[in-house]
Amino acid sequence: MRRYALAARIWVALGFAISTALVFAAPASIGFVAPDEEPRYTNLLLGLRQGLQAIGAGAESVTIVEHRIRRGDQAQALGAAESLRAGNARVAFVVGTELTKSIRSVAKELPIVFITPGDPVRAGLAASLARPGNNLTGMTFEFAELSAKRLELLKDIVPAARRVGVVFDPRDGSPKQGFAAAKEAAARLGMQLVELDAESLSRSSNSAALAGKLDGLILIPGGAISKAIEPALTLATAQRIASVGWVRNEATREITLSYGVNDVEVARNAARLVARVLGGQPAGNLPIEQPTRFELVVNLKAAKALGITIPRSVLLRADEVIQ
Repeated sequence: MRRYALAARIWVALGFAISTALVFAAPASIGFVAPDEEPRYTNLLLGLRQGLQAIGAGAESVTIVEHRIRRGDQAQALGAAESLRAGNARVAFVVGTELTKSIRSVAKELPIVFITPGDPVRAGLAASLARPGNNLTGMTFEFAELSAKRLELLKDIVPAARRVGVVFDPRDGSPKQGFAAAKEAAARLGMQLVELDAESLSRSSNSAALAGKLDGLILIPGGAISKAIEPALTLATAQRIASVGWVRNEATREITLSYGVNDVEVARNAARLVARVLGGQPAGNLPIEQPTRFELVVNLKAAKALGITIPRSVLLRADEVIQ
């Protein structure tokens, strides 16, 4: 029985390899649609290219058509969808819940592979994780519970922290889920959360007045968070408090701790789903994948500058320590 099961798995894998090779024998067009926010846009595009190259889909067999979308610009998003449909794209690689909804509303026949934080079922993208339907599939890079975990990490490095600022976009469903999880954890940890609207923080000339005195700061991914990263970290530096986010990149190099999934790695893994769609498998039949590995990065240099001592227990759990 085991021999038959093994043989079946080999035939499935072989069939996928053959179908993918046949698809990539002729050039295929992939639409890349993402918010025009750096460095995330470039990192995700890099991960997609690396993932495709790893499975034998180099630049000679795949054309990636880029669409940089200003956040909240619905007309531009719908225009990208029309362009992809007119250009006969084989699949769209879309970043974010709202952009995915916009592309799907115009090009329902176009298979979509998305990347999004939060729960795509609760967000209305998919019928279920196992069988999403709607001609789409994708990968999540965030769980609501991770916001609670980041709050716990803040407590680990600043045990006396009581009043904690939470920077997130309340207009987006995914970070709202994260804030709810953080709020539940705060009650257990004896903390009071201060909601800091990402949009308001990015426009404020006096973030200290907006936030008040804080003991720490956490950032929740999703929505318009990118534009709030710099003012949030400026606030943390001014108040000499620890900050905890979800990823370390050029924009967050001064953050104290990050716990989450690397953008390049997420897109690299999602490229496998793109290949399966190009190989002829219906996107809606492919299970939505979730990350299984999260990186804890400790910025010891930033912590020392703030006068914060990182406990040895946290350092031992870290995947990377920046001296």
